[in-house]
Amino acid sequence: MKFIFISDLHLSPQTTEKNQLFYKLLQDWCGSIDALYLLGDFFDYWLGDDDDNEFIREMRYNLQRFSSVTKLYFRGGNHDFGVGKAFAKECGMQLISDMHVVEIAGKRVLLSHGDTFCTLDLGYQKMKKILQHPITMFILRNIPLSLRYKLKEKLEKKSHAQTGSKPDYIYQVVDDSIKEYIIRYQADAVIHGHTHRPGYYSIQLEDGRVVPRYEIPDWEDNLPGGYIIADDAQIIIHQTA
Repeated sequence: MKFIFISDLHLSPQTTEKNQLFYKLLQDWCGSIDALYLLGDFFDYWLGDDDDNEFIREMRYNLQRFSSVTKLYFRGGNHDFGVGKAFAKECGMQLISDMHVVEIAGKRVLLSHGDTFCTLDLGYQKMKKILQHPITMFILRNIPLSLRYKLKEKLEKKSHAQTGSKPDYIYQVVDDSIKEYIIRYQADAVIHGHTHRPGYYSIQLEDGRVVPRYEIPDWEDNLPGGYIIADDAQIIIHQTA
Protein backbone atom coordinates (compact mmCIF):
# COMPACT_ATOMS: atom_id res chain seq x y z
CA MET A 1 0.00 0.00 0.00
CA LYS A 2 1.21 3.50 -0.82
CA PHE A 3 -0.40 6.75 0.33
CA ILE A 4 0.46 10.40 -0.23
CA PHE A 5 -0.55 13.22 2.11
CA ILE A 6 -0.50 16.84 1.05
CA SER A 7 -1.72 20.08 2.65
CA ASP A 8 -1.34 23.85 2.83
CA LEU A 9 -0.84 24.41 -0.89
CA HIS A 10 -3.04 27.54 -0.75
CA LEU A 11 -3.95 27.26 -4.42
CA SER A 12 -5.98 30.00 -6.07
CA PRO A 13 -6.45 31.71 -9.45
CA GLN A 14 -3.33 33.77 -8.63
CA THR A 15 -1.00 30.78 -8.02
CA THR A 16 -0.60 29.65 -11.63
CA GLU A 17 2.82 28.00 -11.25
CA LYS A 18 1.83 26.09 -8.11
CA ASN A 19 -1.38 24.94 -9.79
CA GLN A 20 0.53 23.53 -12.74
CA LEU A 21 3.01 21.81 -10.42
CA PHE A 22 0.14 20.13 -8.58
CA TYR A 23 -1.43 18.96 -11.86
CA LYS A 24 1.92 17.48 -12.86
CA LEU A 25 2.14 15.59 -9.56
CA LEU A 26 -1.39 14.28 -10.09
CA GLN A 27 -0.29 12.85 -13.43
CA ASP A 28 2.76 11.24 -11.83
CA TRP A 29 0.76 9.74 -8.95
CA CYS A 30 -2.30 8.63 -10.89
CA GLY A 31 -2.43 4.83 -10.84
CA SER A 32 0.91 4.54 -9.04
CA ILE A 33 -0.39 5.06 -5.48
CA ASP A 34 -3.37 3.68 -3.59
CA ALA A 35 -4.75 6.99 -2.31
CA LEU A 36 -4.10 10.72 -2.10
CA TYR A 37 -5.19 12.66 0.98
CA LEU A 38 -5.67 16.45 0.75
CA LEU A 39 -5.54 17.57 4.38
CA GLY A 40 -6.67 21.17 4.40
CA ASP A 41 -5.77 24.62 3.12
CA PHE A 42 -5.46 22.97 -0.26
CA PHE A 43 -7.31 26.02 -1.52
CA ASP A 44 -6.31 29.47 -0.29
CA TYR A 45 -10.02 30.13 0.13
CA TRP A 46 -13.33 28.46 -0.71
CA LEU A 47 -16.51 30.49 -0.67
CA GLY A 48 -18.98 27.83 -1.75
CA ASP A 49 -19.58 25.01 -4.19
CA ASP A 50 -21.60 27.42 -6.32
CA ASP A 51 -18.50 29.52 -7.05
CA ASP A 52 -17.21 29.07 -10.58
CA ASN A 53 -14.24 30.40 -12.51
CA GLU A 54 -11.55 29.11 -14.85
CA PHE A 55 -9.35 28.01 -11.94
CA ILE A 56 -12.14 25.98 -10.31
CA ARG A 57 -13.14 24.37 -13.60
CA GLU A 58 -9.52 23.44 -14.33
CA MET A 59 -9.08 22.03 -10.82
CA ARG A 60 -12.32 20.06 -11.05
CA TYR A 61 -11.22 18.54 -14.37
CA ASN A 62 -7.82 17.45 -13.05
CA LEU A 63 -9.22 16.01 -9.83
CA GLN A 64 -11.91 14.13 -11.80
CA ARG A 65 -9.29 12.53 -14.05
CA PHE A 66 -7.21 11.50 -11.05
CA SER A 67 -10.06 10.14 -8.94
CA SER A 68 -11.35 8.02 -11.82
CA VAL A 69 -8.25 5.88 -11.32
CA THR A 70 -6.98 6.56 -7.77
CA LYS A 71 -8.84 7.13 -4.50
CA LEU A 72 -8.96 10.75 -3.40
CA TYR A 73 -9.83 12.06 0.06
CA PHE A 74 -10.34 15.63 1.26
CA ARG A 75 -10.33 17.26 4.68
CA GLY A 76 -10.93 21.00 4.77
CA GLY A 77 -8.68 23.36 6.71
CA ASN A 78 -9.22 26.83 8.12
CA HIS A 79 -9.05 28.31 4.59
CA ASP A 80 -11.25 25.80 2.76
CA PHE A 81 -13.60 24.26 5.33
CA GLY A 82 -16.46 25.35 3.07
CA VAL A 83 -15.77 22.68 0.45
CA GLY A 84 -19.01 20.72 0.37
CA LYS A 85 -20.59 17.52 -0.86
CA ALA A 86 -21.49 18.91 -4.28
CA PHE A 87 -17.95 19.86 -5.28
CA ALA A 88 -16.58 16.68 -3.72
CA LYS A 89 -18.98 14.57 -5.77
CA GLU A 90 -18.09 16.43 -8.95
CA CYS A 91 -14.40 15.76 -8.31
CA GLY A 92 -14.90 12.15 -7.24
CA MET A 93 -13.32 12.72 -3.86
CA GLN A 94 -14.52 11.56 -0.45
CA LEU A 95 -14.84 14.07 2.37
CA ILE A 96 -13.32 12.90 5.65
CA SER A 97 -13.64 14.33 9.13
CA ASP A 98 -10.87 15.76 11.26
CA MET A 99 -9.10 13.02 13.25
CA HIS A 100 -9.50 10.42 10.52
CA VAL A 101 -7.60 7.16 11.09
CA VAL A 102 -5.97 5.22 8.25
CA GLU A 103 -4.16 1.94 8.76
CA ILE A 104 -0.68 1.69 7.27
CA ALA A 105 1.38 -1.46 7.75
CA GLY A 106 -0.78 -2.44 10.71
CA LYS A 107 -0.30 0.96 12.38
CA ARG A 108 -3.10 3.41 13.15
CA VAL A 109 -2.15 6.78 11.65
CA LEU A 110 -4.20 9.77 12.80
CA LEU A 111 -4.86 12.42 10.14
CA SER A 112 -5.79 16.03 10.86
CA HIS A 113 -5.44 19.44 9.27
CA GLY A 114 -3.69 20.40 12.49
CA ASP A 115 -5.46 23.54 13.67
CA THR A 116 -7.38 21.53 16.27
CA PHE A 117 -4.07 21.00 18.08
CA CYS A 118 -3.42 24.77 18.42
CA THR A 119 -5.36 25.04 21.66
CA LEU A 120 -3.44 28.03 23.06
CA ASP A 121 -4.92 30.28 20.39
CA LEU A 122 -8.24 30.72 22.17
CA GLY A 123 -9.47 33.51 19.89
CA TYR A 124 -8.97 31.35 16.81
CA GLN A 125 -10.65 28.32 18.38
CA LYS A 126 -13.72 30.41 19.30
CA MET A 127 -13.93 31.88 15.80
CA LYS A 128 -13.55 28.41 14.29
CA LYS A 129 -16.52 27.11 16.27
CA ILE A 130 -18.65 30.01 15.09
CA LEU A 131 -17.66 29.92 11.41
CA GLN A 132 -17.84 26.13 11.07
CA HIS A 133 -21.07 25.68 12.99
CA PRO A 134 -23.74 24.05 10.76
CA ILE A 135 -26.12 27.02 11.18
CA THR A 136 -23.40 29.52 10.19
CA MET A 137 -22.43 27.35 7.23
CA PHE A 138 -26.06 27.17 6.09
CA ILE A 139 -26.40 30.96 6.26
CA LEU A 140 -23.13 31.58 4.42
CA ARG A 141 -24.03 29.13 1.65
CA ASN A 142 -27.33 30.91 1.08
CA ILE A 143 -26.23 34.52 0.87
CA PRO A 144 -25.13 35.99 -2.50
CA LEU A 145 -21.66 34.96 -3.63
CA SER A 146 -20.66 38.61 -4.08
CA LEU A 147 -21.38 39.23 -0.39
CA ARG A 148 -19.32 36.19 0.57
CA TYR A 149 -16.36 37.67 -1.29
CA LYS A 150 -16.77 40.95 0.59
CA LEU A 151 -16.87 39.08 3.91
CA LYS A 152 -13.72 37.20 2.92
CA GLU A 153 -11.89 40.45 2.23
CA LYS A 154 -12.91 41.88 5.61
CA LEU A 155 -11.78 38.76 7.46
CA GLU A 156 -8.48 38.75 5.57
CA LYS A 157 -7.80 42.38 6.49
CA LYS A 158 -8.63 41.66 10.13
CA SER A 159 -6.37 38.60 10.13
CA HIS A 160 -3.45 40.50 8.56
CA ALA A 161 -3.86 43.33 11.07
CA GLN A 162 -3.65 40.85 13.94
CA THR A 163 -0.66 38.95 12.57
CA GLY A 164 2.26 39.19 14.97
CA SER A 165 0.10 40.57 17.79
CA LYS A 166 0.56 37.36 19.81
CA PRO A 167 3.68 35.42 20.82
CA ASP A 168 4.67 32.86 18.19
CA TYR A 169 4.08 29.87 20.45
CA ILE A 170 0.37 30.73 20.63
CA TYR A 171 0.00 29.70 16.99
CA GLN A 172 1.78 26.34 17.35
CA VAL A 173 0.45 22.86 18.08
CA VAL A 174 0.32 21.79 21.72
CA ASP A 175 1.80 18.39 22.56
CA ASP A 176 -0.62 17.78 25.43
CA SER A 177 -3.56 18.36 23.09
CA ILE A 178 -2.11 15.94 20.53
CA LYS A 179 -1.62 13.35 23.30
CA GLU A 180 -5.34 13.47 24.10
CA TYR A 181 -6.25 12.56 20.52
CA ILE A 182 -3.53 9.92 20.28
CA ILE A 183 -4.99 8.19 23.33
CA ARG A 184 -8.61 8.69 22.22
CA TYR A 185 -8.00 7.17 18.79
CA GLN A 186 -5.31 4.70 19.88
CA ALA A 187 -2.99 6.16 17.27
CA ASP A 188 0.53 4.96 16.51
CA ALA A 189 1.47 8.08 14.50
CA VAL A 190 0.08 11.50 13.57
CA ILE A 191 0.20 13.30 10.21
CA HIS A 192 -1.01 16.90 9.87
CA GLY A 193 -0.31 20.33 8.41
CA HIS A 194 -1.46 23.88 9.25
CA THR A 195 1.46 25.53 11.08
CA HIS A 196 3.85 25.55 8.10
CA ARG A 197 6.60 23.93 10.18
CA PRO A 198 7.22 20.70 8.29
CA GLY A 199 9.29 17.97 9.84
CA TYR A 200 9.45 14.97 12.11
CA TYR A 201 8.62 15.42 15.78
CA SER A 202 7.99 13.03 18.65
CA ILE A 203 5.26 12.91 21.29
CA GLN A 204 6.24 11.35 24.62
CA LEU A 205 3.33 9.60 26.34
CA GLU A 206 3.03 8.95 30.06
CA ASP A 207 3.24 5.18 29.50
CA GLY A 208 6.70 5.59 27.98
CA ARG A 209 5.67 5.26 24.35
CA VAL A 210 7.05 7.71 21.82
CA VAL A 211 4.58 8.48 19.02
CA PRO A 212 5.94 10.10 15.84
CA ARG A 213 4.32 13.29 14.58
CA TYR A 214 4.85 14.24 10.95
CA GLU A 215 4.02 17.71 9.68
CA ILE A 216 3.42 17.96 5.94
CA PRO A 217 5.53 20.49 4.00
CA ASP A 218 3.45 23.51 3.06
CA TRP A 219 3.71 25.25 -0.33
CA GLU A 220 3.35 28.75 1.07
CA ASP A 221 6.29 29.48 3.38
CA ASN A 222 8.40 26.64 2.00
CA LEU A 223 9.20 25.74 -1.59
CA PRO A 224 6.22 24.24 -3.47
CA GLY A 225 6.21 20.53 -4.18
CA GLY A 226 6.45 19.00 -0.71
CA TYR A 227 4.35 16.11 0.59
CA ILE A 228 4.49 13.00 2.77
CA ILE A 229 4.57 9.51 1.31
CA ALA A 230 3.86 6.39 3.33
CA ASP A 231 4.02 2.73 2.45
CA ASP A 232 4.30 -0.58 4.27
CA ALA A 233 7.93 0.15 5.18
CA GLN A 234 8.12 3.79 6.25
CA ILE A 235 6.76 7.32 6.31
CA ILE A 236 8.91 9.83 4.44
CA ILE A 237 8.72 13.62 4.32
CA HIS A 238 9.48 14.77 0.79
CA GLN A 239 10.49 18.42 0.91
CA THR A 240 11.64 20.42 -2.08
CA ALA A 241 15.25 21.52 -1.59
